[in-house]
Amino acid sequence: MDDAATMKKFKESLKADYAMVPDPDGKVVGAYDVKTGPLPFAQRFTFVVGQDRKILQIQSGSDAIDPGGAIKACPLRKPVDAAKPVAGSGAKDAGG
Repeated sequence: MDDAATMKKFKESLKADYAMVPDPDGKVVGAYDVKTGPLPFAQRFTFVVGQDRKILQIQSGSDAIDPGGAIKACPLRKPVDAAKPVAGSGAKDAGG
């Protein structure tokens, strides 16, 4: 539920190269139902959202503080082995 300036500082402190959403009005926090009682802050959660806007993974508590797990879970971050054809892509090996 941080404002944009606070979120920017937090993002810089993590050296994060992924999007973070400031939410000072708590709209996103409310939509994901992660607000902590009457206090103006959210529980710590990290949501990995795919290109199709579906949630791929949810991390909470201490797991959500370290972004490493979310980065590993993000399909856009996974290295692609160029030597292997992608299943269903129609690609064939050189011998075939």
